[in-house]
Amino acid sequence: MTAPSQLHAARTAPDRAARTRLMAETMRHHEAGPEGACTFAHLMAAGFTPAEVETYRDDARAHLSGRRPIVLAQPPGRAEGRALVRQAQAIRQRAGER
Repeated sequence: MTAPSQLHAARTAPDRAARTRLMAETMRHHEAGPEGACTFAHLMAAGFTPAEVETYRDDARAHLSGRRPIVLAQPPGRAEGRALVRQAQAIRQRAGER
């Protein structure tokens, strides 16, 4: 089982879109090959970590089939919470300047 910290790192990686496209290309290459399918071993041999395979494979499959990738919704209140944090930081910064 892949560690949750590795899964989180893969989900929040700045190069996630590029790695997902690369995984889709790798899957397409092996699908057209003599095996007829791309396996976990093929992806590992292509340089993907187990966390990346688990995290990116659904988006890569969606990319191959022409569907839009799955967008995970943010938890309720996340945007408002971040806005409140920015306001609090601005207030603290103004208070520190006095």
